[in-house]
Amino acid sequence: MNEPIRVAVLGFSAFERNAITSHFNLNPRRSPRYQTVLDADAAQFIVADADQAGVVSLLRNLGRTGEAVFIGAHGPPDAGAWMMRPISPDHVARELDGLLAQRDTPGSGPLPLSLPSGYSHEMFDALDRSLARRADDASDASSPAMLHQQRRHLAEARRRLRAAELRPQLLRRALLVDDSEIALHFLRRQLEQYGLDTDFARHSDRAIDLLSEQAYGLVFIDVDLGEHSTIDGLALCQYARHNLPATGGQRPLVVMVSAFHDPVDHVRGTLAGADAYLGKPLDFGALDRLLQAQGFSRLGQPASM
Repeated sequence: MNEPIRVAVLGFSAFERNAITSHFNLNPRRSPRYQTVLDADAAQFIVADADQAGVVSLLRNLGRTGEAVFIGAHGPPDAGAWMMRPISPDHVARELDGLLAQRDTPGSGPLPLSLPSGYSHEMFDALDRSLARRADDASDASSPAMLHQQRRHLAEARRRLRAAELRPQLLRRALLVDDSEIALHFLRRQLEQYGLDTDFARHSDRAIDLLSEQAYGLVFIDVDLGEHSTIDGLALCQYARHNLPATGGQRPLVVMVSAFHDPVDHVRGTLAGADAYLGKPLDFGALDRLLQAQGFSRLGQPASM
């Protein structure tokens, strides 16, 4: 039997979550077969509650909106799929089938979000006109849904280009806050591969001092800051989000880091004001997606949009 496709269910009430997971569990012979997992980082696809505060921004910052089925009143424009309530587990499964088929048939899928660094607004305009012509061409074999998906991904890539053009240089400095010296040095080594300078803070008071003295583009905060900190990482995240002035019109990107991987922990970080959430031990792929979404690439590689 084929291995099941791993799906994380993010958000929702207990009743809705049970309806979705039970449908997957009660259909073991279905092909493709889906299996729910708790860790979103380990999931191939995500079913997300678009109406729950912070869920959309969390997945966008992780670069995973295109791998998610959103359920709610409004879905993000770069969603892999979107459907309204009431929830139909059969409908959810069919939307996941569509995402899976798109992933396994890349030639018919949407444009990639990480486009070569040579792309310009003029090239985006040309691609947009080409897609518009294809939509009007009755002889084109592409489905309307696929063309619509390509245009949405093109719009998201164009947005990333504009963001990269406006991004100030201060983003190249990061503050790392963790009571573990080993964890600090390990994360610093990873960030240095993207050309980022780093400062350390072993407790919350030192972090607040540094945040008041130095402008940072990224702030990585461990949730558990140990006994020498006066506040925990979630409270420090709230401080960084609500008390720091915007430098160059932009506040720092705040990333929570924690050994707790449950979706509810991700949501707590989002509600505290975090832009993204990384688990421990550090997932290199998740870190790379996060930094790529901010316009950083490993040294020696072209920057993505």
